[in-house]
Amino acid sequence: MTGVLAVVVATALLVAFALPWLTTVFSTGLSSTGVSSGTGAARVTFANQVRTWLPAALGALVSVGVAYAAALGIGALRPLGKGSEWLLLPFAPWLLAGSGTLAFSQWSLARDLDLIGTFAALIPPVLVSVPALVVLTLLCRGLAQRATTGFARGVLLPSLPMAGVLAGGVTLYNAQDLVWPLLFAQDPRTMPAPGVLAAMLGSYVQTELDVSVTTPLVVVVVAAVALIAAQVFYLDRLAVHTGIDSRGNMPPA
Repeated sequence: MTGVLAVVVATALLVAFALPWLTTVFSTGLSSTGVSSGTGAARVTFANQVRTWLPAALGALVSVGVAYAAALGIGALRPLGKGSEWLLLPFAPWLLAGSGTLAFSQWSLARDLDLIGTFAALIPPVLVSVPALVVLTLLCRGLAQRATTGFARGVLLPSLPMAGVLAGGVTLYNAQDLVWPLLFAQDPRTMPAPGVLAAMLGSYVQTELDVSVTTPLVVVVVAAVALIAAQVFYLDRLAVHTGIDSRGNMPPA
């Protein structure tokens, strides 16, 4: 009974917080470009959506990919033995740093390379996702301590799904970033969706903005299906342990 009540309360809170997005999704029609756009709302074309999600996915692939390679080295290969986790310390200052931290230095570099307004400038320059690095390092450490079938089958393959889950989460995060569109794409035709909405809001012409265009229904459905599949087939098998036994090994799963 308690579990059912918790699900009901969580669902009600989710619907309440998502009500502005749900309202625009189910009340909008299709524009001539095939992209949802409400009456009086900013129109986001297919090209804007491509420039929203493709750079976000490429940035996630790089940042999570580098983090995954580092996590395999720190968590599984353990170059410093029991003290290998200290290698995460240099990344600590960047754990909660967003794109704004690098915005101005990257803008100067993009200007010098004449990349302002181009597709390449929209790709987030963050090379390492520090949250993904921490999570994957802990996962690889636990897998390595229990592996009995070698590195590839015991650590590499079991940790790949988690890297994919984190890459998906970073993609969703990158796609909602407003700093990069405003700095690197001044033309609304080449801006990602959040930049288009911000430009229309700043123009004082639009009195109603369709917030659903930054998270299209198809993206939400795909993300939800992927998350459910990951939970059923992968995440449900993971466990978090605090502490080790007398021999320095993690407790059994």
